[in-house]
Amino acid sequence: MAELETEGFEFYGESEHRFRAMLIERIEAYMVHNRMTKNQVAELAQIGKTAFYSKMDREQGSEFTIRDIFRLAKVFDVSLLQMFPVDEIDRQHGGKLAVPASVINMMDTMMSMDSEEIELLYDLVDVLKRHKKIDNQ
Repeated sequence: MAELETEGFEFYGESEHRFRAMLIERIEAYMVHNRMTKNQVAELAQIGKTAFYSKMDREQGSEFTIRDIFRLAKVFDVSLLQMFPVDEIDRQHGGKLAVPASVINMMDTMMSMDSEEIELLYDLVDVLKRHKKIDNQ
């Protein structure tokens, strides 16, 4: 069987504390994007408020369970993979999103478009880049 190219999906070499901090950073970004408080998230995810606050504290030893992560992904309406810093760029930024949280919805919308619409957007961006290059010369 051929080896699967998984790129950044492994977390070998990452300290547990750093990984937890990256996960918390992601959750906080989604909270900002959705304009939600910790109390609201805990209630919607059916995680006890005290437990949620403890798990969101970078200095505590409390950890999110797999069930917690599934519930949080459902609350934020994101893919489970979006909860984790899976690429090298994510890790270089300490788990912070490569773009501001306000952009996540736009990215999700664009990624769900038909291929023809994505191609049209790409062409539009390409034209804008060329015009910017011409104007800056």
